[in-house]
This record gives sequence, C-alpha cells and structure tokens, in this order.
Amino acid sequence: MIFWLVLAGTLIAGLLVLRRLRFDGFILVLMAGSMLLCASYLGYTSLDERNYDGGSQVRYVQIIAQQARLPDIDECGPCGHPPLYFALGALWSRTALAGGWVSLEKGLQWLSLVLFFGFALVSLAILRGAGVGRWTLRLAAALVLFWPSSIINSVRVHNDALASLFMLGAMYFIARWDARERSVYFYGALAAAALALLTKATGYTVAATLVFFILLRLRSHASRPQKLKQLAIAVLVLASAALLATSFRHSRSSKTTCQQVLGHACDGRYVPAVVERPARYLYFDVPDFVVRLDVNVRDPEHDYFLNRLAKSSLFGVAPLGDELGSERHRWLGAAMSVLLLIILGCAALGLPALLRGARLRKYRTYVVCVAFMFAFLLAFRLRAPNEFHEDFRHIFPALVPFCLGYAGVVEHAGRRSRALGAVGAVVGVAMVLASVAFFFRAA
Repeated sequence: MIFWLVLAGTLIAGLLVLRRLRFDGFILVLMAGSMLLCASYLGYTSLDERNYDGGSQVRYVQIIAQQARLPDIDECGPCGHPPLYFALGALWSRTALAGGWVSLEKGLQWLSLVLFFGFALVSLAILRGAGVGRWTLRLAAALVLFWPSSIINSVRVHNDALASLFMLGAMYFIARWDARERSVYFYGALAAAALALLTKATGYTVAATLVFFILLRLRSHASRPQKLKQLAIAVLVLASAALLATSFRHSRSSKTTCQQVLGHACDGRYVPAVVERPARYLYFDVPDFVVRLDVNVRDPEHDYFLNRLAKSSLFGVAPLGDELGSERHRWLGAAMSVLLLIILGCAALGLPALLRGARLRKYRTYVVCVAFMFAFLLAFRLRAPNEFHEDFRHIFPALVPFCLGYAGVVEHAGRRSRALGAVGAVVGVAMVLASVAFFFRAA
C-alpha cells in the first residue's frame, strides 16, 4: 500500500512539474494516462519478465551498495558496463529505499519510472521546441508516451533507463545549440554526452553527433577561434569520459580491446552461427513481421536484422510471457505491427517533402543523430553478432524524432488534403489505443 501511495505521489509531482513548465491540460492528461498505464504494468511485472538480465543489473547495484566497490567484470553480466547507473541505483537504495519499506527490486523499478518521466519531459521539450502545431505536438506526444516499448522500458531495471535520458538530453541541447549558438546549450550537450558515455557505450552516438556539428560549424569563417576552442574542449571532455569508462573494464581483467569498449557484448554469439549475407540486413519479411508477436525465429536463415529491429521497437527482444501471450494480445500485436508498417511507409513517403529548405536546417540535428544511432547499431551488430545487439532499446531515443517526424508528415499532408491528414491522425491514435489495450490489465 505504501508503495502505491509513493507512486501516486510521484505522478502528482510530475504533473506539477509539467504545469510549472506551462504545458496545457491535454498534455497533462496524456502524461497522467501514460504514467498510470506504466504503474499498472509495473503491478503485474516482476523483475525478470521481459528483462532478460534484470537480476544481474540488481547484483551490480548490490555490490556497490553493500561492499562499496566496483565488481569484477566477471561477477555479473552487465559488470563490464560503466558504473554511473549502478552507482545511482546504489545511492537510491541507501536513501529513498532506506528502512526496507519496499524490496530493492520494486524500488529500482520505481527509479526506472522516475527516469522515464525525465525522458518524457525532455521528449515534450523537444516536441514543443520544434514549433509544430498544437495538435501535431499532441499526436507526437501521445505516440511517444504510449508507444509499446515505452511502456516496457518504463519499469525495466537496466542502465538503458539512465543512458536513454542522457542521450535524449544531449540530442535536445545539440539541437538548441545548433539553432541559437548559445554557449549554455553547447555545455549542456557536452555534459549530457559525457554522462551518457559514463553510463553505457550507446553514448558514443550522441558524442559523435556533437563532434560532427562542431566540425560542420568550422566550415564558416565567422568566430572560428571560438569554434576551435569548443572543439578542443569537446574532444578533451568526451575522450576523458570514454577513457574513464573503458578504464573500469581494463582495470578489472578485460582481455581484448573490444571488451574494454563494449564489455561482455564481445564474448560471442548467443544464437546459432549463420552465414552473414547482405540479404540478412536488406530483406524484410512482411508476413512474418505481422504474424509473429516476438522477434525470435526458429530458422536462423530467416533471422533478418530489419525484422528484429522493427519488432523490438514494439515489444523488445525478451519473450513477452504468458501474461501478454493470449489470443487478444496476439491480435493486438498484429494490429500494432500493421500500424507500424503504415507509419513507416507514410514517414518514408512524406519526410522528403517535409524536410525541404528551411525545415531541413531546423530538424537536421535529429536527422543526423538518428543516422548515427542506426549506423552505430548496425556496426555493433556486425562486430558482435548477437540476438540482443539488434534491439531498438539501444537507440530508444530515436523514437522521439521518429514520432515528431510522423506527426509532422500528418500535419503537412493535412494542409494539402484534410482527408489525408485525418487518416494519418487516425493511424496514430489507433496505435496509442492498441498499446493501451495491450498493456492494461484490470485489477
């Protein structure tokens, strides 16, 4: 009972923050609905459900909290990861969870929910800063807040929870800096990117994005000394963060350069070895994508990268389990798969027209950052073939510009044809409602 009262307090505090930031009542209702759905999902989801290494994540936290030391790389699955998230979890367990009023596992799920609220808050800041129309913002916000993997990730005990927040924060500050060139945004982006590197190797994507835009700005002769200074500072800070992150592995018996950078991700393939052909990365099996509820396939020869990436953007790579495996869930899963294909198709057709001229300059940060994320994920999969290395959660912040892009396409289409705009909005709302129906379970 106390735990649920605390969750209610967290929701109220979150809504007060949104109100303070002058988001309208519709956005507050969306946020409240999302957080209530996440809390409902938490109520019937244990630590290890849809979270294949939840126990190992807790073990890392316990070692820091109870023994005041960093674990050896071989003591748990994620023990090769940088320690920032786990140190935060240890601090959380010694403060917010002091007294044992709630189990460590539930307490860390609560922490994930708090971090997800932070992720949602930055998402809303990005959407509002994009300058889109009121209903476009609302559609994009609803898609982000109720996207199926948003609900799953909201209570997962995993360092992705903190890494995604820092990566999205870096994306936000880079976009603001690119638009206004104020130093405060540059240093905000630099701090967020460095903290992401100290949380997980996925932070290299936003670090590369920041360096890319500094180099891009060097093409202009105006204020070149200032830009060279920013480049030097960025390289120094990001290189120091990367070296510090890898030193935790190197000093604790890492064996190879790959392990020093990526930890246990380089240990080997967990699924049957297959011949890596171009078709594995270029082909997309539409019927299998729609019919199959999870990403796992019986025939390794039909284990396609794009299928796994797209399906994991909905339901992750861990088995959904019996609670989400009923006939109703299978139908809803198929419906969401079809809706995702429609959204992807509309985005592919509409984005080129949307991102012309001044609009491309306005949104180029998000385009470049998503491109870096996809490229790094593909390189990760090629370097360390593994069923968990093509999971959308590694690039989860890409969901925000994706939803913004789709909502922008709908808005742009609506200016030309009211019917097309209405159809696009209906598809987005249908995805939201299907996700609610999929995860909601009455007490």
